[in-house]
Amino acid sequence: MSFFDTTPLGRITNRFSKDVDTMDNALTDAWRMFFNSSSGIIATFILIIAYYYYFLAALVPLAVIFVFSSSYYRASAVEIKRHEAVLRSHVFSRFSEAISGTSTIRAYGLQNQFSNSVREATDSMNGAYFLTFSNQRWLGMRLDLIGVLLCFVTGILVVTSRFSIDPGTAGLVLSYMLSIVQMLQFVVRQQADVENNMNSTERIHYYGTQLEQEAPLHTIRVSESWPDKGEIIFKDVEMRYRAGLPLVLKGFTLKVNAGERIGIVGRTGAGKSTIMSTLFRLTELSNGSITIDDINISTIGLADLRSRLSIIPQDPTLFRGTIRSNIDPFDQHSDLELWSALRQADLVGQDQEISDRSNSARIHLDAQVEEEGLNFSLGQRQLMALARAIVRNSRIIVCDEATSSVDFETDSKIQKTITEGFRGKTLLCIAHRLKTIVGYDRIVVMDQGTIAECDSPWDLYQQKGIFWGMCQQSGIAESELSKGRKVEDMLELTRTATRRQ
Repeated sequence: MSFFDTTPLGRITNRFSKDVDTMDNALTDAWRMFFNSSSGIIATFILIIAYYYYFLAALVPLAVIFVFSSSYYRASAVEIKRHEAVLRSHVFSRFSEAISGTSTIRAYGLQNQFSNSVREATDSMNGAYFLTFSNQRWLGMRLDLIGVLLCFVTGILVVTSRFSIDPGTAGLVLSYMLSIVQMLQFVVRQQADVENNMNSTERIHYYGTQLEQEAPLHTIRVSESWPDKGEIIFKDVEMRYRAGLPLVLKGFTLKVNAGERIGIVGRTGAGKSTIMSTLFRLTELSNGSITIDDINISTIGLADLRSRLSIIPQDPTLFRGTIRSNIDPFDQHSDLELWSALRQADLVGQDQEISDRSNSARIHLDAQVEEEGLNFSLGQRQLMALARAIVRNSRIIVCDEATSSVDFETDSKIQKTITEGFRGKTLLCIAHRLKTIVGYDRIVVMDQGTIAECDSPWDLYQQKGIFWGMCQQSGIAESELSKGRKVEDMLELTRTATRRQ
């Protein structure tokens, strides 16, 4: 994930568009024309030396000049080509920004500013492209001089030669030598094109072999029912996003009991979302361990780990297709299970039939989903992400500020579904609105990568610490927490009675 955090999107687009096209199409043509031209030049020199071996005396110094000029040109041409590739990435990046943010740009009236930024990036790229032609003109003047000198030497040898050669052979030698003038420039340019195009191959090869890879998808074998309890133990967890950056989590230690609901709160940058990143191993730990049901998650494969956890993200992600393909992308569940999840997420009414495909029933399993789900409202997309988590039926559910960008009505629907649909499951919820977690079992207050407070909502409120101050700012009264405490006591009595039975 650090690669996508540090690499501009335009650079990735450039590699998989222009560089791939160059490697697949232009490179093979450049190789073919280079070998054809170089073989023609070599054959011409052999022909001339066969009749006029004195030609070697003039060929050696001219060859030295030729090698020096071509080497100087090729070295500069490769660097100019690399510079052009970097500037082309800026064009792709700014153009994609302008396209993806068209609605926002028009809303704020910034069309001219973004148009100028794209034009400036294009002008900079064309400036590097112009240097390529200037470099070729520099080479052309010197190769023309070498070619003229070769023709002059050959002509002198034909006229003053003491060997008896018929006029036809002399004309053949002179005609081939005249073609050398153009072929010299062509072969050097083709050689430079091969080296320039190999720059694209080098860039793609770097992406394919030298980028840091994630851990293996499968390592040790885990049971199909894992995790069957849902107990999570964070022990002295330390994590930084990249080498050289400061620690984001500093000695984070927490035990989450099976079936416990934990609310995680804190200021911006306190490390709330980082906890979720460590749980899904989006970024590997610098120190410490995370254990789920007595298994260290660093010892199992990423596919085995991530397929057993469910997450309701802050920004709901939908793909082009149908509601069925978005909720169950691997076709692992029946239509009844999918329909039940839609009902639990309050996306369809209780009286709507599974076979209803009328215009009034806009949401059904085969309803089309556009790119990024833009034909649905943000609240509906968030409820679809919730339905996807319900379908997976994982023992551990992570809720990453799932209600931060929806209205209060949709928020209440999501919280109701979370309470009813995930009963008995281990729930970790990053809270954007404190009112949504006042009935949770425990609250973890994060501050600068460490746990500042951790207890039940009522007890934390009575301590008058950081959580108390956040409740005061959010307008949460003591009566709401006491109500949540009563609900918590009732749930605890229910759990105790269930265990006794």
